[in-house]
Amino acid sequence: MLFKSLHYLHKKAGMVQVAPEIPVTQHNEGADSTDEFTARTQEIANDICRQAKRIDALVESLPGVSVSESDQEREFAELSQENEAATRELEEANKRARALLGDISSILREISDNAGKQKDETTK
Repeated sequence: MLFKSLHYLHKKAGMVQVAPEIPVTQHNEGADSTDEFTARTQEIANDICRQAKRIDALVESLPGVSVSESDQEREFAELSQENEAATRELEEANKRARALLGDISSILREISDNAGKQKDETTK
């Protein structure tokens, strides 16, 4: 938004004389009328203010902004402990899953071997 606003201000501003001894020698052909430029400039300023307020509201809503550093450290330590416990649970579940996979694989291998033996016996 800011880039587009600056681009508009740069491209659509009319040339004005800033000192009596320095005349305007070239006019901006793409410039908006003075009234239109003033209205759009005001609109841009309002948009920038609205965005700034939104950003401030987002910053205020961030967790920990109104909490002391010691409270943040305590909360971080609690979250770290919860994370470690969840990691241990995940590792245990992973071990159980691998054990089950091994059991299932060996059972399927045994079934496959037995099915092959039974097929050989019926063809004899």
